[in-house]
Amino acid sequence: MQALSSHIVPAPSAIKRSASFASLGLLAMEGGAVHRGRLRAAARPAEGDLIFTTAATGWGEIVTDPSYAGQVVVLTHPMAGNYRIARGELESAAVHVRALVVTRLVTPPPGPGVSLEELLAEAGVPVLEGVDTRALTLQLRLGAARRAVIVPDDGARSTEADAVAAAGAIRSWESVDHVAAVATHRRYDVAPTAGPRGRAVLVDYGVKRSLLRALTDRGLAITVLPPDATAADIRSHPADLLVLSPGPGDPSRMAPQIGVVAELAQAALAGGPPILGICLGHQLLALATGAGTRRLAVGHHGGNHAVLESVTGRVDIGAHNHEVEVGDDPALAAAGYRVSHRDLNDGTVEGLVHRSGRIVSVQFHPEGAPGPIDGERVLDIALQRGPA
Repeated sequence: MQALSSHIVPAPSAIKRSASFASLGLLAMEGGAVHRGRLRAAARPAEGDLIFTTAATGWGEIVTDPSYAGQVVVLTHPMAGNYRIARGELESAAVHVRALVVTRLVTPPPGPGVSLEELLAEAGVPVLEGVDTRALTLQLRLGAARRAVIVPDDGARSTEADAVAAAGAIRSWESVDHVAAVATHRRYDVAPTAGPRGRAVLVDYGVKRSLLRALTDRGLAITVLPPDATAADIRSHPADLLVLSPGPGDPSRMAPQIGVVAELAQAALAGGPPILGICLGHQLLALATGAGTRRLAVGHHGGNHAVLESVTGRVDIGAHNHEVEVGDDPALAAAGYRVSHRDLNDGTVEGLVHRSGRIVSVQFHPEGAPGPIDGERVLDIALQRGPA
């Protein structure tokens, strides 16, 4: 397919230098499109899979969400960083985005917390500012290839061509084991913050702190296990509820985990702990039935997707962060599942429930953070199937 024409922001000579800007920079996409801007935070190269989010706030949560591992994140909202970020809002101990692309990066007034630029500078992650991100998003929606690099722009004619070539040479997002890079490698426990209600075992594929907080606030003591835990490892820990966490990457490459989830699902149907799968956990449950998943043409990232609950007709606005969908596959019905939720934007599967009621899953993030908390009741419904 012929490369899409590039939307070019002003050439380097038209961009005024400032002491706060480390250098000029450019974003090059594997299809040949180039976007120029100014490098801030860390003036260093970056590479990754280009995705966009429609979130208008929640910068700290976005850049520290493990599900963004391996990705260069484009913010469609024209202004970012206009408030200081409390470190307690961060979703993990690390910044996981490879880079951030924005139209305007604001420096907020001094005060408690950290600015978005400071947070990224600490992590050595660049921001490319001055890009028309809505034009770039339109390119992505029209099918532009998504591997991209960000490099300092020295104005040389060869820099652009070299950057485009470099974008086409990076490893594809689907081929990388992102879960191993972001999930825990050891067991740990999290105490409940409300009156004791029971115990949960959570398999960590890239869990967010906000999900742990949502569970402990509901009175659950949590044992967190690494993603390579076997079914026997998981069953060795007493649990009233088993949670399969969100996380990054393509679930179809996770054959060992799919096998483990299949065993856990069978155990749940035989009277073992009921299961709640979220995002990647939802996808693994579907794959464990023999159903298929596929990468979306345009991923779902942001807090404004309307989700329909099929039985009640209730519509919630859900927080989303995924590149992969569960297909409408006959294997789901054959295994006893029905589709419980659908995305009203494109009709994709957003939730499953087993006819036994012992296994439920959702594609969206019921804990929000960032985004609406309409879906929090999913956690309460799951707890009704688990702890008394």
